[in-house]
Amino acid sequence: MKNIDAVRLMAVAVAALVLETTLLANVAWAGARPDLLVPVVAFAALFAAEPSHAYGMAWAVGLLRDLGTAGPLGQYALIYLVLAATLASLRSLLFREHPLTQAAVGGLGAAAAGLASAACTAAFAGGIPLTLCLARTASSAFATALLAPVAVTLLSRTRLLVR
Repeated sequence: MKNIDAVRLMAVAVAALVLETTLLANVAWAGARPDLLVPVVAFAALFAAEPSHAYGMAWAVGLLRDLGTAGPLGQYALIYLVLAATLASLRSLLFREHPLTQAAVGGLGAAAAGLASAACTAAFAGGIPLTLCLARTASSAFATALLAPVAVTLLSRTRLLVR
């Protein structure tokens, strides 16, 4: 695949965040909703020409998420950067075009992001009941895993995102 157009991918990330915080704000399953930005980070990490492009995109998408949440600035930027670095290092081992791989990457990425976010929240704002944390993380990971193949397929087939 050719180089990913970062400006257009950021526009998709902004649209995903707006959709998540407006239309999907009242739609929750077991108290959680899908993380629509994890598939964007996964797409960048799996299909960027250079890993450094994926790192920059993940950091920018994470800062975008930080601006849309009440947590500390930089929390999701760091979480998504670690997620992109992990995926970029495993990229040669993954069959990245397969929907099951995309679902697994989306689900595991959402689970890691949820647990890391809960750990940061617990550290800075007080404890979170473990059962609540695990239930919301699992339901968010499952919902994200269901949506990730669709999102990655749409992103990869959209010629506007590829130069």
